[in-house]
Amino acid sequence: MSKIILSSPSPTLFPLTLFFILLLLLHPCEAEDVAIYWGQNVKEGNLTETCATAKYSFINIAFLTTFGSSKTPQLNLAGHCDPSTNGCTLIGRDIMNCQNQGIKVMLSIGGGSEGSYALTSSEDAKNVSDYLWNNFLGGTNYTSSRPFGDAILDGIDFDIYGTNSHWDELARYLKSHNNNTTTKTIYLTAAPQCTFPDYSMGTALDTGLFDYVWIQFYNNPPCDYGKESIDNIVNAWNKWTTSLKGAKVFLGLPADPAAAATGYVPPDVLESKVLPMINKSPNYGGLMLWSRYYDKMSGYSTDIQINVLCTQQSINTCRSHDSGFTQRYGFVSIAGVKVYDGDKNIDAKCCEIICWNNCSCEAYALVNHNNNTGCQIWGKGARLIRDSGEKGEPMMQIYFVKHKVDRKMMKKKLLHEIGGNAMLSMVYGKARKRKNKEKTNNEVEIFSFETIVAATNNFSVANKLGEGGFGPVYKVISFCILKVEAI
Repeated sequence: MSKIILSSPSPTLFPLTLFFILLLLLHPCEAEDVAIYWGQNVKEGNLTETCATAKYSFINIAFLTTFGSSKTPQLNLAGHCDPSTNGCTLIGRDIMNCQNQGIKVMLSIGGGSEGSYALTSSEDAKNVSDYLWNNFLGGTNYTSSRPFGDAILDGIDFDIYGTNSHWDELARYLKSHNNNTTTKTIYLTAAPQCTFPDYSMGTALDTGLFDYVWIQFYNNPPCDYGKESIDNIVNAWNKWTTSLKGAKVFLGLPADPAAAATGYVPPDVLESKVLPMINKSPNYGGLMLWSRYYDKMSGYSTDIQINVLCTQQSINTCRSHDSGFTQRYGFVSIAGVKVYDGDKNIDAKCCEIICWNNCSCEAYALVNHNNNTGCQIWGKGARLIRDSGEKGEPMMQIYFVKHKVDRKMMKKKLLHEIGGNAMLSMVYGKARKRKNKEKTNNEVEIFSFETIVAATNNFSVANKLGEGGFGPVYKVISFCILKVEAI
């Protein structure tokens, strides 16, 4: 499934939050690949929440604002964490969670803080490359803890303003580290201004080393959308795509009119006029939006992707042993993520589909019960709790994924636990007086595997009484046998 890339290079460049999902017109079963910039507003939510929306293919963590010229490198994540006290290591867990969903996560360097970064020489570029490799990528030669802990990012995003020296050398040094790793390819991305060629990144882009380029078609009146005309966008786009034949090129837009001074494209215009003109390019990649905060506030990406988000995809391998959902009332043992809080376009059926399409989703619930809209989901490890409401909070109506029993795996597990030679069955002895000879016999009745599963509530831990010399012992929650005898 293609996604949208929301890119928001710097506060100065303003959000590139235009979801380029308009390819739905040509590919109704697929959404656009979307890149998004995250990290410049604490109200945008954390990375786990961002990735749980399933709307983005690329996340650019913004920004590493200070580096080069012998300066101590410094992250600025606008209140998400305090890097000076190693407070950003917890973000590493979110990064790995996003990557497990197939989302590429990049570190964006630069941003709008002109003057706080620059490269003064080839040696300076090499030093910055080594720092990025060892602290954010696959390197291990670092003197203190890595800012994001053990998380290994997928690459580096160049969002550079006001300086144009040695960025090509930094790109070459970073790409050379691909020779030092066999586990993860280092991707390079860039967010140049739409004016061609870009002053800061022109020489670096000419190296052909960049894999994805999201061009900022905003805050640049000569080449962005204005006066209800797309001519400026199309003319600049053709120049860029002709020049960048080796890279996937993304249309970078603001996700809300407030995200940039100029360049906002209404969703209907994007779908009906802009995308049909630019997605013909063989190296068209998708959309980049600035930023996650503005996209969350405006719902821009949802407006573009709603038809895809609410369409059930072909059955994923991860759902091959699942059979829909079961409704329960209560609370959930872990915190959920409100992926679409208050979105009127997300109804009950759509929320169910969003959960089903996401292999990490274990349960879902609606957010706004007055109009049955919004969507909250829970990941693996979610369990129903019936009596833990806070301050008299009413129980929630929650839908849990119904897992089919993998009989072969369950049998193997039981045989392993019991010891190997035990018969896979539930046995019990009962004395019964036989009428024919008035004697008492101890008989053993053998039940099917399905009966055992039902009687023990799928071998629930809650039904486990303990373990003996022959293995685990379960209590039967409700059991009755109906025997019909021929007369």
